[in-house]
Amino acid sequence: MKSLSLILRIVAIVAGIAAAALFFISQGKLEEKQMQLEASQKATAATQAELETANGDIAKLEGRLKNEREALADTKDKLEEMRSEMYTARQEVTRKEQELTETKGKLTEAEGSARRLRADLIATEQQLAAASKETEIAQLNERIGELELANTTLKSDLEAELAVKAAKAPKKTVASNGTAGTSASGQTDSSSAAVQPVSIGAEAMIASVDIKNGIIVLSGASELGLSAGAEITLVRDLVAVGKIKIMDVQEDLAVASILPGAKSRQLIEGITVNLLL
Repeated sequence: MKSLSLILRIVAIVAGIAAAALFFISQGKLEEKQMQLEASQKATAATQAELETANGDIAKLEGRLKNEREALADTKDKLEEMRSEMYTARQEVTRKEQELTETKGKLTEAEGSARRLRADLIATEQQLAAASKETEIAQLNERIGELELANTTLKSDLEAELAVKAAKAPKKTVASNGTAGTSASGQTDSSSAAVQPVSIGAEAMIASVDIKNGIIVLSGASELGLSAGAEITLVRDLVAVGKIKIMDVQEDLAVASILPGAKSRQLIEGITVNLLL
């Protein structure tokens, strides 16, 4: 009995020691678990903070992504507008090129027409020049004939004037010597009455002359009785210097055109000429 109780006591002591050991062991494990739990909570908190930071970064990235998408959409819209404008500009350039080609064609046609017209004009000018030359030659021949006739008339007038002067010479000699009788004097008077001096024409002064334009202005028109359309031969020193045609008469001045064949060098402003109608 004593040994049994001893054994039970030993068993109880051993159980107590075991229980104490288990208690201390479990207590240590609990602290360790507590420490692990705290460390885990700290890690969870840190992870939560990182997660929140990551969420903020993600939100920022989403905002930036949205802005980038909007900018990309705007860029696409602008690109489409630029493409549309480029297409329109290309069509405009094509249209301008077509218009330029048509204009070049019209210009080529116009140049051809201009060359044809120039050729026609040259031919017409040549024909007109030939006709003008023929007309001028005919007019010059006519003027030459008229001038020859006027020259012949002037020569006749000059001869008559010389004859008058020759007839006057004996009369002066007889008068100075006093030898002529009444009958001779009567014959001389009758000769003088029979032969009259020939007048070459009225005198007029050249007020102005423009050889380049073929215009001459005579003064004293009111006294000469000139009228528009009259053709007059100008005589200087008993020599015909040209023929003119009266165009207009204003008060004392007569404006005339110089006809072909005139001796322009002898038509000088300020000189006096005789008019032969």
